[in-house]
Amino acid sequence: MNDDGAQHQTSTLSAPESRPSPTEQQKRSAVQYVRVFWLLLAATLLSSGLVLPWKLLPLALGIAALVIGVVALVKAARRRMGPLMPVLISLGLVITALTTLGLTGMVLLWDETMTYESCMRSALTLDGVDACEAEYLPFQQVR
Repeated sequence: MNDDGAQHQTSTLSAPESRPSPTEQQKRSAVQYVRVFWLLLAATLLSSGLVLPWKLLPLALGIAALVIGVVALVKAARRRMGPLMPVLISLGLVITALTTLGLTGMVLLWDETMTYESCMRSALTLDGVDACEAEYLPFQQVR
């Protein structure tokens, strides 16, 4: 009690508990997730030029890369794998998300994409390619 009769309760702040250092197995697991993520991202980017119906493959790879990438990011942050690793994984996730979004748009516009790809396959000259782009890609007319 103090002079005015009120009681003040004091509490001591406990020292923040630090996490134990990650084991070698935990670090290895995080590195494996990062490797799988980068492999899925590379496979997505390399196969994104396929035509329909094969465009569904990079779409599935992109979705898998997003899931594995988020898990890899969490593991890398928890395992304290340095400040650069989460930044690189985040950059890879942005690339994966944009690629997957573009592929999703192409799949959602299945008929239009098939027609455009068919036109491009039959175009034998640069004038033919320009004609396909002018007809099926309206944003190309802005040039």
